[in-house]
Amino acid sequence: MPSHQVKKRDFEQSVVNKEHTLIFLTGFSGSGKSTIGPLLANSLGYEFVDLDQSIEQRAGKTITRIFAENGEEYFRGLELQSLMGLVERTNLVISLGGGVLENDESFALIQKSGPMVYLKSPIKTLARRLCNKTDRPLLIGDKGQKLSRQEIEEKITTILGRREPRYKRAEITVETDIKRIGSTVEELTRKIERYVRNASATADDQQ
Repeated sequence: MPSHQVKKRDFEQSVVNKEHTLIFLTGFSGSGKSTIGPLLANSLGYEFVDLDQSIEQRAGKTITRIFAENGEEYFRGLELQSLMGLVERTNLVISLGGGVLENDESFALIQKSGPMVYLKSPIKTLARRLCNKTDRPLLIGDKGQKLSRQEIEEKITTILGRREPRYKRAEITVETDIKRIGSTVEELTRKIERYVRNASATADDQQ
């Protein structure tokens, strides 16, 4: 059994039994996680952590380089290791990489550790936000070429088809293209505080 699976099994029960204050921010690349995340964390009095940045610090190179030089399987292993470290902490808003939910182990760990918040945006909005980015692996074609806006929309559609079932399992969902950022953060803060109160009340009733 791989070492990361052994480590996960060893501490998983403590994760389940320990009261964590972790909020997992998920959504497609370009949905606003890096913009909304720090503002939400500040509103809640939490610390903001970007999972991809944690991985880059661990690896000593960018996500794009990791994919190009080591492949996706290697990256997903680093991703799981970083996530395992973060869930042992408290008072965090954790911005998740777009594909982390496709990893069964990572998804199960997230579900056991705190509520997931899905930032939802239309495909055309995502493509518009992403078309001028140069640091996202999904924007690169099979031969290393930069994709056109239409090709990006087609790729987003395909990837969302795989991810949407797990995005829909988020405890909280908000659409990020219909309100100002400040209003979105206020809405999220209210919904998260309500969720935490209800979860705490349920836990007290079960004791």
